Amino acid sequence: MTPEVRYTYSPLVSDGDPSFDAFYRIYVESMPLRERKPKSQISAITARPDYKILLLKRNAVVVGFSMLFTPANESFCLLEYMAVDAAYRNLGLGRELFLRAFQDVASDGGTVPGLLEVDSDREQSTDQEIRRRRQRFYRRLGCLRIDGLSYVLPLRGEGPPPQMDLMLYRPDPLPVIRRHQLEHWLRVIYSKVYDCSPDDPRIDHMMEAIDDPVKLA
Repeated sequence: MTPEVRYTYSPLVSDGDPSFDAFYRIYVESMPLRERKPKSQISAITARPDYKILLLKRNAVVVGFSMLFTPANESFCLLEYMAVDAAYRNLGLGRELFLRAFQDVASDGGTVPGLLEVDSDREQSTDQEIRRRRQRFYRRLGCLRIDGLSYVLPLRGEGPPPQMDLMLYRPDPLPVIRRHQLEHWLRVIYSKVYDCSPDDPRIDHMMEAIDDPVKLA
């Protein structure tokens, strides 16, 4: 008799959780080296109150995760990472994980726009087709690109960061996003997610081509 397959969700709140190693393995295997944070930082994030890490489990085995930055008293959140174990992709789990992650944010503090850092498919690269598929995946979920913004990933590492887009997951109805609001979000992300100065000159450079209100494409 084939055993029943059961999928469940549970939060990861400590690097001492028995599920941490399985979560971290998927993180390392799914993220390009240039876009990863050190293990010490990931361990620290598990205990931060402004982060939510949600584990997707198949019969109690971790097969995926989402990691959202959810700053208190702010009007946005950031989906920093999301991945499904390679053995369980193309089963619709990524879509369910994405929706469940934002549902959890909404149930805790109300619906807010969600930002996503996504490798741009407009940059010539060896993984360009993967980037295209990823962008199509997020668009099918209702995400749109912030028009005119060439997002600079401020994660420290060797070599230049990849060209990236900043996408927006739209709550319904979609509020008007003002230019100053987007600029504030970028300053919070740079300072709280990447430990950069909120006055980092890269933010002013990114904002040069942004209209008011912000356009989505």
